[in-house]
Amino acid sequence: ASPGGSYSNWWCSLFNADLALSVAMTSVSTILSIGLLPANLLLYSHLAYGQGDPQADSLVGAIDFGALFISLGVVMCAILTG
Repeated sequence: ASPGGSYSNWWCSLFNADLALSVAMTSVSTILSIGLLPANLLLYSHLAYGQGDPQADSLVGAIDFGALFISLGVVMCAILTG
């Protein structure tokens, strides 16, 4: 596996792989990250600080998901317009 983006495209070009597939998978991965990044943050913070622990619920509640989605939206707009 290779990371997405230009490095992946370079590897595909170097080994005569399917460059269009690499670009498509990078695009899909970037779009899916809009929903999966907050989901992973919620899941891992809940697992790391224990289930049923009152402090864990307050920690997960302290995460500002609105600001997180706004930041992801700004990044996605920049990627789509660039």
